[in-house]
Amino acid sequence: MFANLFLSMRFAAQRAAFSAVAGILMLVGLAFLTVAAWIGLAGAFGTLVAAVVIGCAYMGLGFVILAIASLRRPLPPPVAPAPPLPGAAPVGFSAAGVLGAFVQGIGAGIAASAAIPRRTPPPPPPPPPPR
Repeated sequence: MFANLFLSMRFAAQRAAFSAVAGILMLVGLAFLTVAAWIGLAGAFGTLVAAVVIGCAYMGLGFVILAIASLRRPLPPPVAPAPPLPGAAPVGFSAAGVLGAFVQGIGAGIAASAAIPRRTPPPPPPPPPPR
């Protein structure tokens, strides 16, 4: 039961990490595409082609990583519980068992509080002298 929970948490952390990397790469790509648009508006096509190629490469890489992060991995089948040992008490709840556990807990609490040493309060101060 806990193995599946931890596995699900690990997959969620991996998806979050891949999504964060994809977001960062998309921001870098957007920065290059912004620079490319600025260069394109400002002048010639020499540096524009390089900036567009780099920007598209980062955007494409971001989309690929985002697609990898959104993949669902199948969980392993649950592990069957071990059969009870011969002669072991059956697993289950009964009113007598719950009441016995409650009484045992009360007894343990009383015993624990009795083991704590009690401090006696200090004696009251003496009365003031008469005048």
